[in-house]
Amino acid sequence: MCDALFTFPLNRLNLLKLPEQKAEKKIKIAVYRNHSFEMTAGILNVFLRFSGLEASFDYSDYDDSLNFRTIEADLHLIWVDIERYKTSDIAAFLKERAETLSAKTQKPVLLAYTGRSVDLSLTAADCFSFRVDDWLAELGDQAYDEAKEAYSGTRLSNKAVLEAARVLGLKYIPAFFKTPLKAVVLDLDNTLYKGILGEDGVDALIPDNALQSEIKKLKKDGFFLCLCSKNEEEDVRKMFEKRTDFVLKMEDFTAVQINWQSKADNILKLAKTLNIGTDAMLFIDDNPAEIENVRPTGVKTLLAKENIARVVSYYPGLMKLRSSAEDALRAKDVQANAARMELAKTLSREEYFQKLGIKLVYSVNDETQIPRVAELFGKTNQFILGYKRYKETDVRSFMRDNGKCVITIHMSDSLSDSGIIAILAAHAENGVLTVDELTVSCRALGRNLEDVMLPELFRLAQRHLNAKKQMEIPYLKGERNMPALKWLAALTGTETDERGTAVYEIPEHVDLSGLTVEVRE
Repeated sequence: MCDALFTFPLNRLNLLKLPEQKAEKKIKIAVYRNHSFEMTAGILNVFLRFSGLEASFDYSDYDDSLNFRTIEADLHLIWVDIERYKTSDIAAFLKERAETLSAKTQKPVLLAYTGRSVDLSLTAADCFSFRVDDWLAELGDQAYDEAKEAYSGTRLSNKAVLEAARVLGLKYIPAFFKTPLKAVVLDLDNTLYKGILGEDGVDALIPDNALQSEIKKLKKDGFFLCLCSKNEEEDVRKMFEKRTDFVLKMEDFTAVQINWQSKADNILKLAKTLNIGTDAMLFIDDNPAEIENVRPTGVKTLLAKENIARVVSYYPGLMKLRSSAEDALRAKDVQANAARMELAKTLSREEYFQKLGIKLVYSVNDETQIPRVAELFGKTNQFILGYKRYKETDVRSFMRDNGKCVITIHMSDSLSDSGIIAILAAHAENGVLTVDELTVSCRALGRNLEDVMLPELFRLAQRHLNAKKQMEIPYLKGERNMPALKWLAALTGTETDERGTAVYEIPEHVDLSGLTVEVRE
């Protein structure tokens, strides 16, 4: 980890001395501004490279009216100081300008503003905003330097410029281009608190509630929280019961591995429980030896130092630009999976469906679901066929095209509500139905559902687009989508290669016995 990226206050010279990291992806950012962004842009790539990104910039003229000259770019950044405006309804003006740009470009738009706080409720797809000042509180009266505005073009101080670059480079911009993490795995002793439970006792522990507060926020945002600690589990549970001053409670953790086994092995067990890859997990521990031991699992790691709460608050991959209803459902759904797995061992498929009371709701082109659809397309790895990674604007365009459709499956049972767990994007040309993308949430895998709910999904798409029975399913082999390719091979009776197109005969009827099914068109 590059400590210089996470210190306070930031030092421009120390940042520029950092070794240049190789960028995995180069992006172009169009900047529309009414005050200077050049100083921020000059240091921004130092932060972006930590996420494997590198940006080039194309600028508009200085323009308070924001009459956009359309620039081809991967991200459109509106950079404004709202204190330059005298209108009382500045929020409505900025909202209209941002959403106009979003509709014009069909690319993500980020509106970053300085000055007084205003209510900006942006509703357009892939259109987001944030107040830069909310990240400058620690600077106090050093956030602005009015005297330098005449020659620098901005009221932001040199220190504030660095902080703005940090939040853009570590938080917001990576959130558009990098797959978010799914779980944070935490050690206990000298990590969530100062002290060692087994030696110092419960009462002597000093909680790191700055870190615990940051972790609690992540749970609210829909990230899984897990414990991986060398302790006695009963002692840990008693500790959480007794220490009511801890911000985190035992029930905040979706899965735990508290024992004396290898932490690498325990992380693999946690990944299996959550049904996610280890590369979607962040492990935090105070012991450098444990950090090194778990690296071969592929998990991302952070060493718990003095400033660990700040590091977590900025760490790339721990930000969701928009929350969905499913965020609040995930932990409970995963915890219910243990009971589901036990039932699956002894019951037939139909009995299993009936016992759990599984209900599937198929929805065709429901625009209220666009954020969740884009989210699932953006992060699913195990069951995805094309890696298309559609954004919200792409999904909206798909839904509004008469020759295309997006169909979702919402699942619930007697144990929990899983939310939207599968999505099909498809089109028909000359009567032939072709899959553009098919994805299933990892939380839904292993419930005996894929073989019935997905063929029914194809039947609905065929009917909606008035297509022939024979359909085409293109696929691309990725690093982790072998479960999807194995399912496709079994469904179509053909072996999959690195890439190709499987042909499938859509059945007249799918046996949905034991399931409750609803279709919303």
